[in-house]
Amino acid sequence: MFGYDPTASPPPVHPFSADRFVDPQARDAFFAELTRDGAVADYLLRLRRADDTTVWVEVTATLHPDPDGGPAQIDAILRDVSERRKLEDRGRNLSQQFLQSEKMAALGQTVSGVAHELNNPLATILTWAERLASRNVDTGTRHGLETILSEAERAAKIVRNLLTFARKRNTTRALVDVNVIVRDTLALRAYEQRVSNVTTIDALAGGLPQVFADPHQVKQVLLNLVINAEQAMLAAHGRGTLVTRTWYDDEAEMVMLEISDDGPGVPNEAQSKIFDPFFTTKAVGKGTGLGLTMAYAIVEEHGGQIWLRSGAEGASFFVSFPAASGHHRPAAPPVPPPPATAGSAVLVVEDEPALATAVTDALRDAGYQVAHAEDGQAGLERIRQDRFDLVICDLKMPRLDGPAFFRVLSKEQPGLARHVVFVTGDVAGTDAERFLTESGCRWLPKPFRLTDLLRVTEDVLR
Repeated sequence: MFGYDPTASPPPVHPFSADRFVDPQARDAFFAELTRDGAVADYLLRLRRADDTTVWVEVTATLHPDPDGGPAQIDAILRDVSERRKLEDRGRNLSQQFLQSEKMAALGQTVSGVAHELNNPLATILTWAERLASRNVDTGTRHGLETILSEAERAAKIVRNLLTFARKRNTTRALVDVNVIVRDTLALRAYEQRVSNVTTIDALAGGLPQVFADPHQVKQVLLNLVINAEQAMLAAHGRGTLVTRTWYDDEAEMVMLEISDDGPGVPNEAQSKIFDPFFTTKAVGKGTGLGLTMAYAIVEEHGGQIWLRSGAEGASFFVSFPAASGHHRPAAPPVPPPPATAGSAVLVVEDEPALATAVTDALRDAGYQVAHAEDGQAGLERIRQDRFDLVICDLKMPRLDGPAFFRVLSKEQPGLARHVVFVTGDVAGTDAERFLTESGCRWLPKPFRLTDLLRVTEDVLR
């Protein structure tokens, strides 16, 4: 049980000596109870074996003090319960996972409402700042407007990240740029790394081919790897350097990603188990042992591979994804927005007055004839009275929301229904996401840039 040579005479087994206890305080508590009560039954201890691996044992023991004041004697039966303990830990972890899933589902509903409330004023701020920045203003004012734009976009990114990790999503794959996902993931950890003295160095190759993947699942993989690296470095040194690198493997036609840290590395005996379910090298309560298992499953599902290389200088995880094309994708030249189709009639259906004003004014500046309706019911009434070429419609509104408005419009004016652009503060993992997919309508997430709105408007009208 303790890993000693059974032929040794006498066997050097001293299970209750101080160096055999993983936790010195557990030894003190064990002897305190044994001394107080004179006996213990099924007392759980974590002890060290001869090779310093650990074993869980249950101890049933009786203490026999020496009446002459000499050393006491302990009669004890020790039973190896490591496998039982492992099963109990797995069951506890599963229970915690289910509980966490329920918490995240509730959080997702809350965050969805919060995101909608935040994204509406953010969209208004962005729209007005962009409109004002396009005018002739002095240098100081322009600098202020650019600051408003960048900070509003920063706030919008925080909201998007909250939505990404607060709820589960159905797998939705698209052509994505791995470098963009890496930068988004690192931005999510920027504050934690800054206050924890973790320095990030990126060596991301330009012109990488895109990969066909679910960006949210890829971000989950990267987040697991980055957080694991941070925790390893901080536990070992209290600081560290994280290196992210991407490149294209022409021979294998794979986009490659490397996450490296200068932590203590992964022990040799753990490397073969690192992707096993419930296996973790972290302290009890610090990890579930499922993060790398999920990462492995996601990468495999995407047709890629994930593997580890570790040494005394740290650990490196490598991830590969099949490239969408077998050659480098040249950088696309910037496409200037096409000229506005002057005279087109546009109806803006939006219940936020400030945002509606900003959008209608911007569309008028671009040469459109614009009308406004405060909700879906009012929008239908305007459409029955006047002719419109395009409808820009919010999804979440009082009285009649966007999906209900679209269903009625599809019956009454199917031609105009093909010219609807939706704007929304949150769609991830919701009924709205399914509706937008089924309707085939173009849509923009709030907050949006005016240039994006004008470009989509032009695309739909053309």
